[in-house]
Amino acid sequence: MTALAVLAGALLGGGAAGACAGAEPALAAVAEAARLGRWAEAERLLQPVTASHPHCAEALVVQGRLLGLKGEPRGAREALERALTLDPGHLEARYQLGVWFFRARRHPDAVRQFEQVVSRRPADARAHDYLALALEALGEPERAEAAYRAGLEVNEGAFFDALLDYNYGRFLLKQDRLEESGAHLDRAVRLLPRRRGPHYERAKLHLARKDYAAARADGERALSLPDPGGLVLDLQVYYLLSNVYARLGETELARKYAERARTTTLPGQVEDRR
Repeated sequence: MTALAVLAGALLGGGAAGACAGAEPALAAVAEAARLGRWAEAERLLQPVTASHPHCAEALVVQGRLLGLKGEPRGAREALERALTLDPGHLEARYQLGVWFFRARRHPDAVRQFEQVVSRRPADARAHDYLALALEALGEPERAEAAYRAGLEVNEGAFFDALLDYNYGRFLLKQDRLEESGAHLDRAVRLLPRRRGPHYERAKLHLARKDYAAARADGERALSLPDPGGLVLDLQVYYLLSNVYARLGETELARKYAERARTTTLPGQVEDRR
């Protein structure tokens, strides 16, 4: 299911205050179009809702998400802020604005939004996860860990976050807490078997444990998987595999991956771990 479909489903299913009378069927159609990846159709269906329900905050939240997906961040933020002007207590609008601030690397602003969400909607594991990531970026590991743990305690239901174990496992690995990290990264791989990030982080964990065969298996698996979000770059996997094969004594493969790492162009890296 797409992120926009999840958003619309949360709005219509009670994750927010509830859509204005008469807007529910139209927003349901938007959600279905989004679920199928029909972005142009979703946008077309949303336009009459925003025109006929100028005070419907839910429609503005969905509009903000659509504009963000289209690469129009300014319009996305304006729509979300309008939603909050109409309904300051609209938690999904505040959550999405927090995501906007996080992606813009405005981490203090993101923290403020997510703290408001989790204080009033403590079962929102997504908001706890983003709060932890923003606190990490601000160099506050103790508060970040508390947010990760709070998210894990409620990670089920409408606000389930499949990336929470991955993010927490990566956090623990950075702190050299290998056993704890392994439990979360193993679960992340089970939850997201076709995502590069969990395999890559678990390969790093195996390398730290000197389990080079396992590191090779996860590293090669990571390289075989797409990474459209730019979370783990090919360059990073090449460098990892070069180290793994060097420790396995396979000098030709180590040299091959080292050369790939040396010659690979570094694109703009994306911070968001969604």
